[in-house]
Amino acid sequence: MTLKKYFTGKKTIATLLIQGFLVLLFVFSVVFFVWSLMQYNEIMEDKKEDEAYIEQLNDEIEELQYLIDAPLDDTFKIRIAREKLGMCFPDEIIFYTEME
Repeated sequence: MTLKKYFTGKKTIATLLIQGFLVLLFVFSVVFFVWSLMQYNEIMEDKKEDEAYIEQLNDEIEELQYLIDAPLDDTFKIRIAREKLGMCFPDEIIFYTEME
């Protein structure tokens, strides 16, 4: 009696349990793989957002460092008065635009 002949005709409880276990293992593996892939994509998206935020902060740091290192001459004082305080010279013409 060969093994092939022995297993082809008989369906015992043990073989049904093993087949069921293998099917459940396969389904679990597929579900776990899809879930892991979704988690990975979410983490990569968070990483991109964090890198963009870090880049923005680095740009702000460079701008502030430039302001710290800039000499305190008249051009610097005029620029700061215009940007931060909204000041202008008395003989300047000011144009207003509606921007949202």
